[in-house]
Amino acid sequence: MSSGRTVAVFVVAIVFAELLFFTGSIEEGMFVHFTALVSMPFMMAVLRDRQTIYTLQALMLLPLLRLINVSMPVSEASLLLFIVVYIPLLMPVYLLIRHQGLTDVKLGIIYERILLYIPMAVVIGVLLGIGEHLLIGSGYQIAGLSDPFIMVFASVVLFYVGLIEELIFRSLIQTRLEGLFGMTPGLLAASLLFGVMHSVYGEITEIIYIFAVGIVLGYMFQRTRSLPMVATAHGIANIMLFVLLPLALQ
Repeated sequence: MSSGRTVAVFVVAIVFAELLFFTGSIEEGMFVHFTALVSMPFMMAVLRDRQTIYTLQALMLLPLLRLINVSMPVSEASLLLFIVVYIPLLMPVYLLIRHQGLTDVKLGIIYERILLYIPMAVVIGVLLGIGEHLLIGSGYQIAGLSDPFIMVFASVVLFYVGLIEELIFRSLIQTRLEGLFGMTPGLLAASLLFGVMHSVYGEITEIIYIFAVGIVLGYMFQRTRSLPMVATAHGIANIMLFVLLPLALQ
C-alpha cells in the first residue's frame, strides 16, 4: 500500500469512528479509535517515508483526543469539559513538535503583518460565530457564572481553546496532509476531520458548518501561515457563540 493510501485509510477510520459517535454507537466508535491509535505506530515501524510517518503522528492526536474526552466524567458543561480534555493532550503535542523539529515559523507562530491580520481575524471570527448561532443556536455552556467568571471563561476560550485547536488542526494536521496530498486535498481532509470531531454535539448541521469553518480557517492559514490569526478568529467565534450572543439575547 502506498504512503498516501495508508494515511487515507486512517483518515477514513477516524471519520468513521466519529460517525459512530454521532449515531450513538459510543463503544463501537471507541473501538475504532483505539484500533487506529494502536495501529498507526505499527505502520510507522515499517514505513520509510518521513513525511508519511510525521503525518500519522499528527493524526494520532485525534483518536487520543476522543478517548481522553470519553474517559472524562460526564458533564453538561461541554465546552468546559473540552477545555479540560486538552490539558493531558498538551504533552503529546509538545513531544510531537520536539520530535519533528518544528520551529515557530513552521508552526505559524509568526508576527509579520500582525497589526493587519488580527483585526481581520476579529471580523471573521464575529461573522463565523453569528453564522453558527443563526444555524444551530447558542447558549451558555456553563450556567450560572457571575460576570467576573464569564470574563475569565471568555479569556480561556480565546487564548486556550482556539490556540490549541488551531495548533493541532492547522499547524500540525493540515500542514502534514498538504505536504502529502497537495494544498487543496490537504485543506479539505483537515477540514473534514475538524468537522467530524464535533460529532459529539449530535447535530449534522453542526458537523457541516464546522467543516465549512475549517475550510475558511484552513484557507486563511494557507494564505498567511499565521497561527495567531486563525487562533484569534477561532477564539472570537467561540466567544460570540458561547458568551456574547447569549448575554445579548437573554
